[in-house]
Amino acid sequence: MTLTIPRKNYVDLFGPTTGDRIRLADTDLIIEIEKDLIQYGDESVFGGGKSIRDGLGQAS
Repeated sequence: MTLTIPRKNYVDLFGPTTGDRIRLADTDLIIEIEKDLIQYGDESVFGGGKSIRDGLGQAS
């Protein structure tokens, strides 16, 4: 079974992904994410009582 979430919710949880444009800090530079190397389902989430899958994300 596949869970589909709205793009806005995905970005809020995991950050920008392919095709998203973001502004760099205090500059007027805009970049576009060309390629996302993370496969869906393998995203790392830290803090706020969230968990991370074993073997992914931060090393302990």
